[in-house]
Amino acid sequence: MQSELLDRSYHFLNFLPNVSDFLVQKHKESGLKVDEKSLYNLVTEADLKAESMILDEIQKNYPGDGILSEERGKIEGKSGYTWVVDPLDGTTNYTHGLPLYGVSVGVVETDTMTPLIGMVFFPELNTYYHAIRGQGAFREKTPIQVSRTSSLKDSLFVTGFPYDRNLSLDTLMQYYKSILQKSRGIRRTGAATLDLCWLAEGKFEGYYELGLKPWDMAAAGLIVLEAKGRITSMDGNDFSILIPSLLATNGLVHEYLLAEFEGQINRVVY
Repeated sequence: MQSELLDRSYHFLNFLPNVSDFLVQKHKESGLKVDEKSLYNLVTEADLKAESMILDEIQKNYPGDGILSEERGKIEGKSGYTWVVDPLDGTTNYTHGLPLYGVSVGVVETDTMTPLIGMVFFPELNTYYHAIRGQGAFREKTPIQVSRTSSLKDSLFVTGFPYDRNLSLDTLMQYYKSILQKSRGIRRTGAATLDLCWLAEGKFEGYYELGLKPWDMAAAGLIVLEAKGRITSMDGNDFSILIPSLLATNGLVHEYLLAEFEGQINRVVY
């Protein structure tokens, strides 16, 4: 298995700069075609082309692998590996000319959906993060770890809001107020993969969000775990990319946050 993971990781760490270059070039052009999948949930021609580039590369080089991607859905495989792909995380940022967006590619074990490889490229931040299960987390070639801050008052947090946030706005604001009152602050980048990667290298102490999808978590979630962070659902259950509630921390403030969320999880946004 290890050699198979190394091969897939090495291949895509060398391929994904092509996708990054395409997204940067497309971002410079005027007249980007944008459609609404639902309220607040956008898709652009750049999302679709980037996804095609990634999926074509997977199917050409690893034809037995399965695929789960944001725009094209699920493609069954027989190898025991499934690629989980978000070709453009942070589409709203992208459409507004912001550089806070990423390309996320992960590989999971098909039967258990356990993350095995994580790679996230941030084209206009000129950096990338990656991990293989059991081998640590890296920003480019440099090992990274979560912060060692242990108190809420000294911690900086980050969050995001689900697309159907109007269904549970009061609950979301309750979470926000609860954490904001006891910490240094809360940020929102608009890209879950960026939140998790910045947590993994110690910029944030914790990240929480409801309404996530597997492609939001598969690659960047593994990077956090390999950076010695901790991940559960917001109600304390074991991490699964199939559970759309995520609490990721440096481990030292995790129990404090679970206590803040206890009894408040609003499953409407699932």
